[in-house]
Amino acid sequence: MKVTRKDIIERVKTCMEELTPQWDGTSEQTEGVNIERYINTVIDEQLRLLLLTAPVNLLTPTELKNNITPQPREDGSGRIELPDNFLRPVSLQMKGWKRSVTEFINASHPQYGLQFNPHTRGGIAKPVAAWLVDDNGSQVIDYYALPVTNKNHEVTTLLSVLTPPSDATDYNLHPLLFDTLGYRCAACVYDIMGNHAMSEVMTARCHI
Repeated sequence: MKVTRKDIIERVKTCMEELTPQWDGTSEQTEGVNIERYINTVIDEQLRLLLLTAPVNLLTPTELKNNITPQPREDGSGRIELPDNFLRPVSLQMKGWKRSVTEFINASHPQYGLQFNPHTRGGIAKPVAAWLVDDNGSQVIDYYALPVTNKNHEVTTLLSVLTPPSDATDYNLHPLLFDTLGYRCAACVYDIMGNHAMSEVMTARCHI
């Protein structure tokens, strides 16, 4: 559903009010600072963390196949450099693969070392993709693999979650994500206010 930043702020205030009806206006003013300013400062980071960990079925991924160019290697593997606002991969399908990759490994995964051996690495029937950070600190996906005779690697689909821009005014969020974001932001605001007990209460109310 479409929600605005103002909708999120009002939701956070509602989350805080519903468990503290006796708080004597704390939701409106705290030490001379309007509570909405506190809420506004935590929305971006809490939304980023939520999108990074939420179940895929609650997300609205973006297709990146037209925005990236695979870099083939001679052994049939390749690399995809990802944009700066890339948050997490959802699905990768290379032309020639019999199925897509939906589970991405990292450099510490037991399968990662196997990808450097042509006899144990992924292939067109069981492809493997590793979501990594390169030597320059940029996010990349290394994929394994296509036949060495295939010199032209083509991405059929790369569904990904992108970090919303910090100046965004509206978002497309699943209702469960909207509710959870409200409680997560409320927990952060209580931490800022020094009320760690209520912060824990709000965290316990998160559905995701």
